[in-house]
Amino acid sequence: MSQTRPVLALAQAQSILDAAEAGAAAKGIALSLAVLDDGGTLLAFRRMDGVHVGTVDVAIAKARAVILFKRPTSAFAKGLADGNLALLSLPGVVPLAGGVPISIGGAFAGAIGISGSSPENDEAIAELGAAAPSEGGE
Repeated sequence: MSQTRPVLALAQAQSILDAAEAGAAAKGIALSLAVLDDGGTLLAFRRMDGVHVGTVDVAIAKARAVILFKRPTSAFAKGLADGNLALLSLPGVVPLAGGVPISIGGAFAGAIGISGSSPENDEAIAELGAAAPSEGGE
């Protein structure tokens, strides 16, 4: 019995980045934006003008944490804020908001990671980008 799963295409990843970049521009913030497929491989990336170079690896790491644990990175941030220091011992955990799953047709298809602003802005822009595949159709 074979199972089919959605595959995040490059065109969809670019649409996700377009939506996220437009949201960031509307807020007047510069960010690094990374989209990974469900295997954790970088599919698309943008570094907006003016954002610090250190945000590049953080954006990718946030998306990779989502791939590894199938949950938004804000869940780790909340857990750490609640005193769960054991989270820091888990390889690949990034306890900073801004990593969000991407779903296609209700199935996990990848992740977006955003870095460069406040945790609230990073998360909001990531959610905006992650919604792009469902808004534009498959």
